[in-house]
Amino acid sequence: MISRLNVAILIAVLGAGAVVAVPRHAGIATEARLAQVTVLSRSATTAAELGHSRWLAGNRPPVIEGARGVVAMTYGYPSAATLPLMLGDAETASFIYADGVWRHASAGSGKPCGVAYSPPATAGQNPAISPQTSGC
Repeated sequence: MISRLNVAILIAVLGAGAVVAVPRHAGIATEARLAQVTVLSRSATTAAELGHSRWLAGNRPPVIEGARGVVAMTYGYPSAATLPLMLGDAETASFIYADGVWRHASAGSGKPCGVAYSPPATAGQNPAISPQTSGC
């Protein structure tokens, strides 16, 4: 038979475990989001560079073929609207994309956790790809 003392001890142990586990889980989730932002930032950089290489090799066409469709070029780099077509589903699965910014779906609305992409503003410039991690 289980005594009240044993039940109280069990509840105390479970409570102590929860006090330790909940913050640790939050830390692990943050670390996972930061890692995903880093990977997406590097993938977007690689995709933009690959697009630029294809653009140069193709004698500077207005569009190129991406992994998932036709990519419009802006000064030799993928446009903000079509860069996602250069990336695979696995790279962007945890993100919501709009207006050149991938936001991590689990970071909460309005929090800067993602990657921003801007094509060059003029010829001869590089695109701006910046990880946003303060809200992760």
